Amino acid sequence: MARIALDTLGDDDRRRIDYLTAMRRLWSTEVFGRLRDEFDTLAAREGAPTTLEEAGELVERCPSYAWFGFLERGAQVLKWRVVNDVVARNWETLGEDLRPPHLARAELDPELELPGWYRDHDIHCQPGGVWGAAPSALVYEIGTQVLHIGRNRGLELHRRFTATFPGETYRRIVDMGSGFGKSTRPFKERYAEADVIGIEFSGPCVRLAATRADDDGLEITFRQGDAAATGLPDGTVDVVTGTMVLHEMPPDVLRATFAEAARILTPGGIVRFLEFSRTGDLFRDAVMEDHAWRQNEPFMPGLMEFDVVRELSAVGLAGARWVPFDERTGELLPEGFPERAEWHLPWAVLEAHKPALAASTTPPAPAEGAA
Repeated sequence: MARIALDTLGDDDRRRIDYLTAMRRLWSTEVFGRLRDEFDTLAAREGAPTTLEEAGELVERCPSYAWFGFLERGAQVLKWRVVNDVVARNWETLGEDLRPPHLARAELDPELELPGWYRDHDIHCQPGGVWGAAPSALVYEIGTQVLHIGRNRGLELHRRFTATFPGETYRRIVDMGSGFGKSTRPFKERYAEADVIGIEFSGPCVRLAATRADDDGLEITFRQGDAAATGLPDGTVDVVTGTMVLHEMPPDVLRATFAEAARILTPGGIVRFLEFSRTGDLFRDAVMEDHAWRQNEPFMPGLMEFDVVRELSAVGLAGARWVPFDERTGELLPEGFPERAEWHLPWAVLEAHKPALAASTTPPAPAEGAA
């Protein structure tokens, strides 16, 4: 099993990471629970909000709101400060994780021009983003462990998502926005005969993804490029997927990405993205709206408002819908989101398919020479 950078750290550095994880756990349970209680008390006294805007205004009046927001933003900024320092001091060891792979492939494009919407925002508050200096991918890999409060240290979440796919075999799978490959590797594990391709803007992430896949003995191609312009031939992909990527795209890029997915899919092929969606709980949805701004996610609110069913239908895909996903168990929950006391990301699967070609009703031409 491929290791991650955390495995190489000494005790002092691990304790610093553990402290950040504990801070985030406190924020997501006790502080969030207090904020919820205050919101419910205000709503009972003054009347329940009926719109997201009203819910947001009520949340901001809760006594714990400032503390909740400060902890979320502060923990995120502190996380990157600590992780950047840890990676810098351990670079002699960690830099080995960017060695050239042998089995997996890293196809880098030094001429690729990164678009402004991607380059101009420090997404997740990570200084410099994930696309600049070589260590940025390792910083990102460690940082995700803090984000998920240690619950997604391995591939568990991504394996649960992969297990929801209906096919027993696929010929080609494309993972859009594959990052450092954590979402991609489970597809090759489950579909060993498939041609699995990860498409990712960040060169450092492409290199790290290939190394991690190599460590696991997985022959995956990671390609530096644009998910909205993969360069793959028409109708050659059985599955287009992605994890936590759509909310990082502006609306015009979402449309282009959906169109590209439709173009490269085979008839009968499927689209499945693991993402975040509205829950219908106005309190949670309002808190999630603020989460986007505190985490430097400028396009996340736009995805929540985006009519994905209409947009997917417009590019020729059918059956588009959001299905809530319980990341703890891997269950798809078409009946709706479960009630939970703690703060959590509103995981949902966006799915659609490309209609299969209708069987021809034209009778075959008679064989040459037939009477």
